[in-house]
Amino acid sequence: MSYQHSLGERARVRLAREGGVAYMPALASPREIAFHECSLSQRKKVCKLLDEAERLKCPGDQAGQGDQRYFRILIMPVGNDSDVITLHVPERRAPEALVALWKSGPSD
Repeated sequence: MSYQHSLGERARVRLAREGGVAYMPALASPREIAFHECSLSQRKKVCKLLDEAERLKCPGDQAGQGDQRYFRILIMPVGNDSDVITLHVPERRAPEALVALWKSGPSD
């Protein structure tokens, strides 16, 4: 699946870091990205990163095994909670760009 061609301006993406030994809200730091607030170049970068996350994903029950953390990515193609796509990417496999997106949001 290529998100670059399937996500429009109404799409939203939610990122959170989860798992580990104990839940700590400060470590989860959920972030929501609304495509209508992003420039075209930002949307393209996020979509490219989502395509990469699609290749790195694993089943949800395997993402945070033991004390491992993982990124939970919710993709809402039409801007609401229907038709949500969920990706789980183990933190150890996450590309730096995903970590940066989670920490700082989209950049140009």
